Amino acid sequence: MLAEIEKFMNDANSSISFRIVNIGGKNLYVEGIKNVVDLSENQVQLQLKKHLLTIQGQGIKVKYLDKSTCVLQGDIFSVVTK
Repeated sequence: MLAEIEKFMNDANSSISFRIVNIGGKNLYVEGIKNVVDLSENQVQLQLKKHLLTIQGQGIKVKYLDKSTCVLQGDIFSVVTK
């Protein structure tokens, strides 16, 4: 799926340091994580290379986590990078 999206972006993806895919407001895939800053049922903060990613919602659970990738499930209300 991501490969198909990247085809439309041409060379614009060469400098991408993270990826976020929100699937129906219930599942969130994040790639490019450096550190988990905060983790609760209503908020998750992830440190990316150059940004802080804040996910707010309700009943958020970590379904998968490794050194650079995370899958969250729950009611995702907002995803903000700063």
